[in-house]
Amino acid sequence: MRVDRLFVKRALEMAELNEYLERELEHTGYGGMSLSRVPTGTRITLYVERPGAVIGKKGKSVQELTEELARRFKLENPQIEVVGIEKPELNASIMAKRIAFALERGAHYRSLGYTFMNRIMEAGARGVEIVLSGKLGGDRAKKVRFYQGYLSKAGEPAHRLVSYGFAYAKLRPGVVGVKVRIMPPVPTPDEIRIKTEVQEKETGGEVAEAEGGRDKEHEQGRGPEQAQGAEGGAGQGEGREEGGNPSGEPDEGEGAQEGHSKDFNGVEGERGVRAP
Repeated sequence: MRVDRLFVKRALEMAELNEYLERELEHTGYGGMSLSRVPTGTRITLYVERPGAVIGKKGKSVQELTEELARRFKLENPQIEVVGIEKPELNASIMAKRIAFALERGAHYRSLGYTFMNRIMEAGARGVEIVLSGKLGGDRAKKVRFYQGYLSKAGEPAHRLVSYGFAYAKLRPGVVGVKVRIMPPVPTPDEIRIKTEVQEKETGGEVAEAEGGRDKEHEQGRGPEQAQGAEGGAGQGEGREEGGNPSGEPDEGEGAQEGHSKDFNGVEGERGVRAP
């Protein structure tokens, strides 16, 4: 099979699997899935609001779902992992479904868009975009966009960081599409952080404190005998420096230095002689 057709086939399989899981796990707050190949089989990670509803009593529900995926999609030894979503406001798929559900309940599209936009930004998102398209309050279709904050639209950050969700609401005038894009509170590759002088000073103070603590620990770790020995050695060294040679006899080094100085200055005479 050609490479391009292989990629298209895998993309179709992923879309069918995602659509099936979204339909089956709608009551659990389904927020997306990820599929990866492992040596033991196929690992499927499900992101939901209520993990207990997916697992079921004694794992019965998740076991049935595993068997159904293996039979329907021909997956090799599927292994399902369920992960709970801590902040549903940062998941675009869940927010799109909630907006569509509120539209079907009769909420006004404009107040609904501003409400969800503020709720998402208060949850910590860096940026959000909500697009509603369809027959909104009239016979003609139109598109309304709600936007706030920073949102990557192209490149790797847009593909890897931005959360995208889509849903549709069935209203009496027609179908309304809901698209949501959310930029989570994570740094982008183009951001540069420069340390300030205050941070550098604080870091230097922490290093100095750590070194002082090590010195104290080293002193405390020495025993009393070692401390007395060190003090005695220091006293002996001071005595040598102050008193010099107590016998008054010249050292070998001193005589050699004296004779060397005479020879160097050109003065005739004998070299330094050692004292008897």
